Amino acid sequence: MEILSMLTSGSPPIDGDTIRSTAKSRISAGDVASCLCRVDRHTYLYALSKYCLDNSSRDELNALSIEYATTRQFSKQKSEPDDVVERLALASLCYSISPSRCSYCGGTGERTVDSKVVVCSVCNGSGNSDMSVRKLAEVLGIGRWRTKKVWMQRFQSLVSDYQIRDDALYLAIKQGLQDE
Repeated sequence: MEILSMLTSGSPPIDGDTIRSTAKSRISAGDVASCLCRVDRHTYLYALSKYCLDNSSRDELNALSIEYATTRQFSKQKSEPDDVVERLALASLCYSISPSRCSYCGGTGERTVDSKVVVCSVCNGSGNSDMSVRKLAEVLGIGRWRTKKVWMQRFQSLVSDYQIRDDALYLAIKQGLQDE
């Protein structure tokens, strides 16, 4: 997904040799942008925010994320805040765009043990730390027990949906660069 960084201002074209399976010898920002016409608006804005650090359309992305979570029709208890689904949507979006770094390995996914490099046992090599029940409960404004039993699964489901969007981006760019 590093190729999406080409959409940031001032990025130079890269050689097609560095990207496998491309038909072009040089890939420009326009080439990458044209590949993104194959994805829906929500996925497009997500890509810009995550990979290009472009938050100019963040309000629209937030609205689309809330709309998507609302269509999932998550039930809530009367004691929970009225905007708990909206908070969940925005928390999953923020986590998907920039997950927290693992404090054990510093975000590298690897540790040095006895002069050997091993996969971090805390994050399983991802370099990211999981959202804690305590932190999610704080964001949602509900109790930890209810967060653990109900809302954490919903959060993980929404984060998983963003992973699917990442996969769709990868395929759209790969197919777009092959077609050109």
